[in-house]
Amino acid sequence: MTFRTWMPTAALLAATLLPRAASAGDQTSVLQYTGRVGERAVTMYLKDEPAPCGGTARLITAAYRYDGVSQWLELRVSNDDRGHLAMVESGLAAGVSGALMLVRDGSVLKGKWISPDGERLLPARFDQAPTSAKKREEIEDTLEKVHYENDDC
Repeated sequence: MTFRTWMPTAALLAATLLPRAASAGDQTSVLQYTGRVGERAVTMYLKDEPAPCGGTARLITAAYRYDGVSQWLELRVSNDDRGHLAMVESGLAAGVSGALMLVRDGSVLKGKWISPDGERLLPARFDQAPTSAKKREEIEDTLEKVHYENDDC
């Protein structure tokens, strides 16, 4: 086989065997947000990944805490392709303690926190914070630990 006939064959073989570049929808993001719920400072960890069943659905895992006041609270997240997020905060001992209704606006999440009885509404805003590779590992470990603490029998 000459180089001229070998090169297209090698290119075809490489294109077949090498993983294709992931599109934006195939990416997993591990993010830290800082912000406020009402007057309280809050830190939120969020993992956004493709849903296991494919399509455009996203699987979002999240937890947050009121800085200096609370333990991590797991957030059960529902989302849509327009950037809306419905996050129900809960803990094993406390049960449902509130909900966040947010919308993504670039690197910002903003909306309202709602008390479980629906009587109190507070403004909520979270800005994406820079995250190093080490911080992303910490975030993933925290999310796994919080989920385990709330859902493992």
